Amino acid sequence: MSETLLVMEDLCIRSPSRTLVEGVNIEVQAGRVTAVVGHSGSGKSLSARACMAVLDVDPGLVRGSLRYPAASPADLFEGVRGGGMRAQKALLRRTKKYRGGYITYSPQSASSALNPGRTIGAQLAIAVARRENPPKSASHMATIIRDVLEEVGLPPRASGALPGELSGGMAQRAALAIAIAPQPRIMIADEPETGLDPVLRRVVNELMLQVAKDHGVGLMLISHNMDTVRRCADTVVRIGADAPDPQLPDRKEAP
Repeated sequence: MSETLLVMEDLCIRSPSRTLVEGVNIEVQAGRVTAVVGHSGSGKSLSARACMAVLDVDPGLVRGSLRYPAASPADLFEGVRGGGMRAQKALLRRTKKYRGGYITYSPQSASSALNPGRTIGAQLAIAVARRENPPKSASHMATIIRDVLEEVGLPPRASGALPGELSGGMAQRAALAIAIAPQPRIMIADEPETGLDPVLRRVVNELMLQVAKDHGVGLMLISHNMDTVRRCADTVVRIGADAPDPQLPDRKEAP
């Protein structure tokens, strides 16, 4: 049985004028892929941000709970529900230690994930420093950065490149490297296929799945591509009443 890394139950988020997310339940397990599907505007990305305890709407969270069982049994939303922006800011402070370490997030495009003014190596160094046991020397840091780049199929010279100097596929690989470099327990990939041609989509997806599997990471994949979801997901969370049903094939749990 896989270790449970994240449990979010009955999430409800509201803005002053309407309900943004209603009754969402998400569970992420180590070494498995949880796909979150739904049409544009259904609240997929908002739900993913809530999984990271990031809420930035007012009144915001009105119902739901969030736990990281592998790190703490506590309900991270305790004292936040119905508290508005002040409570949400307190939540951000309380959960800061988990973001970028226990849980990482890669947004919809590499251009959003990467800082255009920092080299890939500099951004990787920041990510590696968030490890539970960060390297204590510059030479060790350089070795880790080289190894992470190699794992995602990038040459060592990519370390000195700025994001704008990389192709779309290389930039997506760099974003994946930065997401996995802190050795997270959970990785959220928000529409990783955005802006890629069909061949690169398949390559990037397969690479992401392999890296997550190798590290035993629980992967939350946000996608509208049902072919990808059917091929990759172990579990599917449908957001919105008209969310598509990918009809996953039967998969046996690994022993």
